[in-house]
Amino acid sequence: AARPAAEPSGNPIQRGVGRLAQQIAQTVGGQQDAVDGFKRIAVLPFDAIDDTARELKLGRISSELLGSRLALDPAILQVERSRLDALVEELERQKKDVAKGAASVGRLLGASSVVLGSVSTVGSDFVVAARVVDTRTGRILTAADQNFPRAGMVALSKDVIEVKSKGGAAARSAALPGWGQLYNGDTARGVTYLALFGGLAAGAITSAVLGKTAADEYNENRADTVDRREDANAHFERTNWMLAGLGAVWLVSVVDAYVTGVDAETINLDLAPAVGGGATAGLSGTF
Repeated sequence: AARPAAEPSGNPIQRGVGRLAQQIAQTVGGQQDAVDGFKRIAVLPFDAIDDTARELKLGRISSELLGSRLALDPAILQVERSRLDALVEELERQKKDVAKGAASVGRLLGASSVVLGSVSTVGSDFVVAARVVDTRTGRILTAADQNFPRAGMVALSKDVIEVKSKGGAAARSAALPGWGQLYNGDTARGVTYLALFGGLAAGAITSAVLGKTAADEYNENRADTVDRREDANAHFERTNWMLAGLGAVWLVSVVDAYVTGVDAETINLDLAPAVGGGATAGLSGTF
């Protein structure tokens, strides 16, 4: 199987993740159950063993980093994150035998191998330990661990964790209808509110300008502009309706952003390009 591309030598986190990914790729590549030449694996969220690792969310961050690195191997297919998250709770219910629990989750996901692991604090470093489990037998195929500098992992955690809230979503929609929905990740609703608000605003401005023009012409007191009073009133009435529509869209957008929003922390590896590189595009998780 093809190996992930070599990591740049200047970043210890990149080097460590690259070494873990390489060992896992070699192990997975040695299995004899490839479908159409690909190995399907599932990278589960890693356990954070101690309080410091848990506070920094290093379990999820480490598994995301490793998953993004493995994605560079063209012979490996990873289970979609949405499907994986839906079955992680199944593993939590089988804590008595983690390897067999991971294997059962992997089988449900159609994966031939499952990667699970942990992160713990050891002296001035964090140690990331990973294991590859065969989903057919529950046997651990390989285990590997890497030390990562504490300062680098702390900085990475601060960079990639985005804190989102219902209040933040509502505040954004209060500033601009649709922004809160985009903040929540609901692009379709966000664009809809933006389009409605923009269209009504443009219509209100246009009607107001036309109304003022008609009123100015009426005030010239010429015989040929007497009818412009009715035109001005019609334009101004239309402006008022559109302003009312603007208010309604604004209010509904704010309420909708709050109701559909979540109080959560999201991992976005794209916020740390020096670590994630091109492999991180589109990877995120919420917890």
